[in-house]
Amino acid sequence: MTEINEAMIFAAGFGKRMHPLTKKIPKPLLKVNGKPIIFYIIEELINLNFKNIVINTHHLSEKFHTELKPYSKTVKIIFEKEILDTGGGFLNAIKKDYFHNLKIPKVLINGDVLWKKNITCPIKNIIKNWNEEKMDLLLCLIKKKKIIGYKGKGDFNLEEPQKEVSIINNDQQKDFVFSGLQLVKPKLLEKKIEKKFSMREIFFAKTKNKIYGINDNNQWYHISEPDDLKNINNNLKT
Repeated sequence: MTEINEAMIFAAGFGKRMHPLTKKIPKPLLKVNGKPIIFYIIEELINLNFKNIVINTHHLSEKFHTELKPYSKTVKIIFEKEILDTGGGFLNAIKKDYFHNLKIPKVLINGDVLWKKNITCPIKNIIKNWNEEKMDLLLCLIKKKKIIGYKGKGDFNLEEPQKEVSIINNDQQKDFVFSGLQLVKPKLLEKKIEKKFSMREIFFAKTKNKIYGINDNNQWYHISEPDDLKNINNNLKT
């Protein structure tokens, strides 16, 4: 299979739960250890030899243009006049020819996620475990109890949680949280007519897409409220 080297980072949201911080700074540009969150993601992708990184923006879009100038050779910034959600944002980038080869799966990642690498970078791990014949989507999942700052009920379960990669089951107790990182075949969006929709609609489409999850063992941080950011900065200093 041709090398997977194109990604999209979702960065268009308002980050309302992070107010007042996000009234003047988009959430992905908030700093951890003195560096914007999104920089960690971009640098990891570049280290993995990604050639094309697409970032969708809306709220305070001009700040991305200013801050991301050092990465201009690899990064393309899209301004959305209206927020299209994750699925709509991805489809918009496809329709506007921001990607080079739609036959190759794309890495999609939320612009406000953060992890501390233990052994293998989660992006590298998800690519390594991709199976073109078996999979339409591969989602990076984390055990609920392993995410610092997470208070939710979880998103998915795995049919065989003892395996690193397993088919996702959404009917049982939800022991895993979706990290915001996924590997997706663009063809799954071919028949979408709506402009605005979440990738979760693709996850649970009636067409029964072949959706798998990978259990990632890196240390992840949940950044939802200002206190989370403060706690993470304190945690990473120690």
